[in-house]
Parts: sequence; C-alpha cells; structure tokens
Amino acid sequence: MPPKPRRIRVDGTELVVLTKAAYESLDGQRRQAGAQGARVRALRGQLDQLNAFVDRLEKAAARLPGCPPELIAEFANRPGRDGDRGA
Repeated sequence: MPPKPRRIRVDGTELVVLTKAAYESLDGQRRQAGAQGARVRALRGQLDQLNAFVDRLEKAAARLPGCPPELIAEFANRPGRDGDRGA
C-alpha cells in the first residue's frame, strides 16, 4: 500500500503534496479516464442508432403479409427497446 500523501495548509486551504512521479501517474490516470468516457459516449451513440434501426425493421416486418406474430413479439421484448438503457 502506498504511503499516505502529505497534507499542508497554505493560506487556509488544505493541499496534498505529491512526488513528481505520483503526480504524473495521477495525471495519466485522469487522461485515461477521460478517453474511456469519450469511447463510452461514442459507443452509446452507436447503440442508439442501432436501436432506432431495429425499431424501423420491426415496423417494416409488421407490415409484411404473413409475418408471424412471434417475430413481432421478439422485436417488442428485446433489451434496449423504447429508450431502456439497461440501467
């Protein structure tokens, strides 16, 4: 377990003192977290587009003559339908 960082008070504000290596490591982790957040947002956008496409497929399939009701039921019960983001 790494040692606890030192704390100092400057002009009434508590500050944490880090070594240069610890600061650089923390800064790198912050950048990685930011990049990961950007990737998650991009994937969420792609998933939303895919869900919209499947919604259009469901509507088109329902209009086809002879489309089995079981197929429509599968569409209707899929995860992510109607904005459900799988909380």
